[in-house]
Amino acid sequence: MKRFLKPILFMLSACAVMLSCKKDKIAGSGSSSFTADDYTFNRATKNFAPAATIGGQLTSSAGIRFVYCYLIRANATDSLIYVTDNTADNPTNYTLNIPLSSFPVNNMSKATGVKIMAKQTDNSSIQGLIKITYFDPALPQLTNFPASITANLNGGNTAITGTITSNYGLKQVDIYDDSKVENTYELAGSLNDLNGAKTYTLNYAYKYRKAAQHIKVVATDIYNQTNETIINMPVDLAAFKPNFSNFAASITPNLTGTTAITGSITSVTGLKRIDIYDDYQGAYVLVSSISNLNGSLNYTLNYNYTFRRRATNIKLIAFDTDDLQTEKVIPLNITYKTELYRDVFMNAQTTGTSTIFFVDNGTTKGNCDLNASESTMSFLFYGTGTGPAFYSPTNTTNVASNFKCNGSSWVIGNASNFRATRFRVLVPGSTGVDNIYAQYNAGSIDALDDAFFTANGIVAPTGSSARFDATAAATTSVFNTTNAYLIYLRIPDANGITYKNALIRAKEAVSSAGTSTVKFDILVQK
Repeated sequence: MKRFLKPILFMLSACAVMLSCKKDKIAGSGSSSFTADDYTFNRATKNFAPAATIGGQLTSSAGIRFVYCYLIRANATDSLIYVTDNTADNPTNYTLNIPLSSFPVNNMSKATGVKIMAKQTDNSSIQGLIKITYFDPALPQLTNFPASITANLNGGNTAITGTITSNYGLKQVDIYDDSKVENTYELAGSLNDLNGAKTYTLNYAYKYRKAAQHIKVVATDIYNQTNETIINMPVDLAAFKPNFSNFAASITPNLTGTTAITGSITSVTGLKRIDIYDDYQGAYVLVSSISNLNGSLNYTLNYNYTFRRRATNIKLIAFDTDDLQTEKVIPLNITYKTELYRDVFMNAQTTGTSTIFFVDNGTTKGNCDLNASESTMSFLFYGTGTGPAFYSPTNTTNVASNFKCNGSSWVIGNASNFRATRFRVLVPGSTGVDNIYAQYNAGSIDALDDAFFTANGIVAPTGSSARFDATAAATTSVFNTTNAYLIYLRIPDANGITYKNALIRAKEAVSSAGTSTVKFDILVQK
């Protein structure tokens, strides 16, 4: 006999058979009948009992052609879940088995039974019912556990106590701690000889593991349902992590040689590695690692650090053999004459959100801030007809209407407040310009005063804009990101008398009508 479930096709065939019937018989009529046991569906195990496959016994005087099985749920229309096709042999005695896979096991809470309709060869029917009871077992319960315990840090036992109950029987209790990473639990011990006890008094002798701050107790019942409780275990972790001592509070770096970084690092379990970083790129960058420590409990560090310009801090990170780590930051006593803002992003859209740059803090704002920024903005990024360009505020009077905020054009409040920022693209080819490129790429530029540019034969900038063009030859007003990427700026201060020099390093640029963007670093004179 072939059994299959094709709900749509068999619903249609069932309807056709029923319409052609002249007479229906119900279960128990004549010598035809259906008998079945009652079943329970367990929500936890997602299985039936007393058997995993439910069904019944059909007896037919005429022979059985098809059997249709409908799941009855209180909150839904009866649904066809299983069909058998017995037309090959039309048995008079048939054992029905409905596989578990036919049931929506995650949606059985309202199920009350399965309605059976068997069509016989004489077009009469046998009807029956398999009763289902839904069983939703309660989770194990953990009570009388303390909210917090004091760990024995000297190798002795720490008692984990409480009561665990289950209406159906307990299978296992597991104890976890978070010794590696806080709130990430690893198994510390298990109790699996509970023999289905319905009440279990836990008294577990826990051996403290370094740096653990919590205990988690997980109870599992005979249906593999779990419930848990977490117990705080306050511990001063500084006692376990590497410790720094005798390091200088700050260091004055040797700008042309090496600077000694000295101090002691101790560990209760032994040191694995020491990493040295500086922040010359803004974020911390690894300078060196010392890894041949052989589990030393007390290590005297004497490291010769080579200064890298724009670094302001040294960071040391010590790791012990369990990968617990401690860090120490040592400020460098150095004052730079310039401020470097990295990876500034601007866009040139009509409704741009990063169209204005402020040299005082290295931030950007968008078109909706133009009126409020007329006296403070240093320059803008604007999409001209020939490509995107850095624009002096004083150069925007004829294009202000192209900057829009929520559909409204920028109406200049007081153009006399604008700063007359000036630009000069540094085009390689002369000794002075080439020297500036070499110094910039070596990271050795700090002073950006007039004397620096004069010494390299660079005259003060006079352009009111600097336009990006990836293919055109570079000029003092046209830059790219491949060879003519440094732009010399002179930005007036708010008083209109003094000014700051700046140097833009164009890193990325996209010229596309309506979507032009630029990313750059800018070095600004303090």
